[in-house]
Amino acid sequence: MLLEDNRDVLADLLGCEPQRIVFTSGATEANNAIAAFLFQTSHRDATVAISAIEHPCVLDPFHHFFGNRVRELPVNVSGTVCLESIESLLATSNPVLLSVMAANNETGVIQPWENILDLCRQRGISFHTDAAQWIGKLPIQGLGACDWVTGSAHKFGGPKGVGFLVIPENTRSFHSQRGGPQENRSRGGTEDLASITAMVAVLVHLQNQGAPCAQDETGARHRRSLAFGRDAGEARLCELLPGVIPLGQHSERLWNTLAVLVPQVENIRLVAHLGREGIACSTGSACSSSSGTPSAVLTAMGIDSSQARHLIRLSGGWETAPSEWIEAVEKLSIAATQCLAVAPRVALGPQGS
Repeated sequence: MLLEDNRDVLADLLGCEPQRIVFTSGATEANNAIAAFLFQTSHRDATVAISAIEHPCVLDPFHHFFGNRVRELPVNVSGTVCLESIESLLATSNPVLLSVMAANNETGVIQPWENILDLCRQRGISFHTDAAQWIGKLPIQGLGACDWVTGSAHKFGGPKGVGFLVIPENTRSFHSQRGGPQENRSRGGTEDLASITAMVAVLVHLQNQGAPCAQDETGARHRRSLAFGRDAGEARLCELLPGVIPLGQHSERLWNTLAVLVPQVENIRLVAHLGREGIACSTGSACSSSSGTPSAVLTAMGIDSSQARHLIRLSGGWETAPSEWIEAVEKLSIAATQCLAVAPRVALGPQGS
């Protein structure tokens, strides 16, 4: 059966048993399902611990179900979850789940999920990682060691509206939605076989074509090359625009992400200027860019609303060349200069107008 063949292939890639995989409409559904399941099956005083930089599809459902029983884990100024805070938390409490994303969607900062998994193992605490940003950029082998894993196909070049959830071994009572007996009775509803097949085919293709997420040396060289291009662009931007603040520059980051605070220039004006030059960029996470307040990620890193107005994020692809990074940041520098000529009084920080 094709559906079960897909499940077997994905399980082999992740390093887990096929029966632990539940196909979903994406990471949002999966993360909501975890929060709802734990709320329904845990004692009334149960707590959960989640990092302060999680995607809204993790933060919102856990806060909805657990309210003031959510313990948020802080990050340092570079956007990395503090292992010391986790150790301190686990020394005094016993949450039913600890959730830390594998890599951040706004800054690209890679989180120490393997170290956190070890800490949870030592205490017998269930661990979840939202791997939506990790998959397709870094090797996925070993993610199946986590109790819970969530992913979305469109984040790694697959179709929209399909993803997966890895549940803990021997979790018999899990239901993400009730109805029919599909997904080993874990998720009622007819599976989207075409999208599931496409999702798994993309992952297999990436593993076999030396893409940056491949586990072999070819993949590692590709990652180093792409990171070199991003770093060259970052260095050039700092040279052209003194005072630019790259986010997460002192932490390990995904090779595709460059998020910076550009002093004195509001980001919405830069996006408009760069769009006319054929450079696609954003003012932060696509899921929170319409909000007038800083995202949870920026807030956790100590960036206030006046500073958040200066955030620009550039994202590269699997084939982005160093010359393309240089071209993008040079056009960003020109756009910033042009904006300053029109509105020179806008400043970075609380003193801004």
